[in-house]
Amino acid sequence: MGSKYKKIAAVFISINILLLVTLITAGMLKEGGKGSKETVSEKDVSIQTKRKDPEDLTLSDVGVEVGEEDPEKDRPDTGYILLLSSVEGDMLIRILDGQGSAASGRCWEADVKDENGGQEIYRDEDEDGSIYVEKVKPGEYEVSVGGAGTSSITVRNNVKLTAVNDIRKLMVDESMIDASKEDTAVNEEAGQENTVADNSDYDLAGGSIGIDVSKYQKEIDWRRVKAAGIDYAIIRAGYRGSSTGVLVKDPFFDRNIAGAKEAGIKIGVYFFTQAVNTAEAAEEAMAVASLVGADELSLPVYLDVESSGSIGGRADGLDVTSRTEIIKTFCETLNSMGYRAGVYANKNWLTKKIDTSELEKFDIWLAQYRVSRPDYAGRYSIWQYTSKGSVDGIEGFVDMDLVIGH
Repeated sequence: MGSKYKKIAAVFISINILLLVTLITAGMLKEGGKGSKETVSEKDVSIQTKRKDPEDLTLSDVGVEVGEEDPEKDRPDTGYILLLSSVEGDMLIRILDGQGSAASGRCWEADVKDENGGQEIYRDEDEDGSIYVEKVKPGEYEVSVGGAGTSSITVRNNVKLTAVNDIRKLMVDESMIDASKEDTAVNEEAGQENTVADNSDYDLAGGSIGIDVSKYQKEIDWRRVKAAGIDYAIIRAGYRGSSTGVLVKDPFFDRNIAGAKEAGIKIGVYFFTQAVNTAEAAEEAMAVASLVGADELSLPVYLDVESSGSIGGRADGLDVTSRTEIIKTFCETLNSMGYRAGVYANKNWLTKKIDTSELEKFDIWLAQYRVSRPDYAGRYSIWQYTSKGSVDGIEGFVDMDLVIGH
């Protein structure tokens, strides 16, 4: 991906509200196949788009233009929806069906016209419902996809970020998917942890004790957790599916946030990524921002970067540069909206699979087990020291953390 992704952009077109109300978003989005035609390269490019609903998530503080949908643009009666997004001039064209799933199984054609009369046709060669177009020049563009409608976007120079409209329309309830194939994060540190850890084995001086939780802890008695001496909780907001790339909200997120806040426990959140490009990373950041406000958090929002195990998750094979750019995009997107952000990974991934020298502005949450104190040479502000902690108010094991830098 390279340096052209140091600035980010993630944009969706405005969608007719009446159509959106009918959507039950299965969200089976995945990385777009590259268009069969390339356009001219130019650096420092970002895309802005029009939005309709003033309640949509926006980034007005970094130069988002707000406008109404063009009434002259005809909407098709097929039920298909056209979505556009971009990062630094690379355009992603998505087509969704009436249920919100990627409209796969058909070779869609996108007619892309620029403001100077230029025109290119791009095809969905792998029939996955998306078309990835690289290196778009600055200017006004009109994109038409037969059967899915027409929309316009503007490519500009030196615009940091743009709005992502209706991001929650792309998030699905876990009951709508096969979670056994999608929610597959593998804690490699835990895989080597054979016995229940005794907290007295750890050097926990100089920090406060925290936990991190998700649906796997099920119902939690947060008042008992607080009484047990837990000061912090990092709560999973959701995940991107390892197989299809669908965005899923953790089914226990709302009750965990409410319970921890009521008990007086300080909160952070995390999101398990399977993004395969920076456009998807920005979507993940926006998804978190749509679920929880920055003012509700005492800790950053963390991108959970780890393996999907034997299932062979869609992002497992990324190279170091690509993975690092995805992390930067996620964190920078959240920073621009007033959130603190960081990355969660184990020592091996932080050392060999991520370029942490590119992440100096962001928090590091380190996982390293079976040591009394980490021997990781880099900086970190939270240390996850076991997955087999025991805390009153939680049935079964729970991850334990030493919060140092907050």
